[in-house]
Amino acid sequence: MKIFFDVDGVLIDGWHINEDLRKPWDATIEADIGIDRRAFQELFFGASGDQRSSLMHECLTGQCDLKDALAGVLPALGYKGSVDAFIRYWLEKDSNVNSEVLTLVGKIREIDGVQLFIATGQERYRADYLWNELGFSKYFDKMFYSAKIGFPKKDKRFFEAINSALNITAEEKPLFFDDQPEIVELAEKAGWDAITFRSVRDIKEHLVLRHLWQL
Repeated sequence: MKIFFDVDGVLIDGWHINEDLRKPWDATIEADIGIDRRAFQELFFGASGDQRSSLMHECLTGQCDLKDALAGVLPALGYKGSVDAFIRYWLEKDSNVNSEVLTLVGKIREIDGVQLFIATGQERYRADYLWNELGFSKYFDKMFYSAKIGFPKKDKRFFEAINSALNITAEEKPLFFDDQPEIVELAEKAGWDAITFRSVRDIKEHLVLRHLWQL
């Protein structure tokens, strides 16, 4: 059995498709390092509704290196520190692990025949941070992320690439937990049993998994 988990909104309790559940990593960025939050969001993440043309989108799809992108933006915002220091600030602030989910992942990992994976939209520095410094490598067999694959998660080719890499057949229907209904729909079209994640109950009570907690 193959089971996939998204990062933001599932494994990390920070950004979420539901605005009421979001815990923004940059909430105190102006007080902490003197950068205007709204100005940074507009310059780097793009105007609302047009994020596909943003610098962040280029980083997420592997078209641009995050350090290069930030080096072209931060000076205009009056930031005097190094790009590396800013990235460290960002990564540490955006690392609120959902311990309840990770505890369940740990229990699932003990079951014979289960393979655990991450499927996420990430640029390469955060992907490396999540895998190595936050220790996701201890729980998962592999992480598939957009910058390495070359397509965003909102592109069917993202899931097609994973199917190809793991030789996933139409009969397998791997499980996938993601907070975004749009992504869930794409995964379903790729042959996955995808679930819109709202809370740990979606994992605990899934028909395929709920018997595991009795073992």
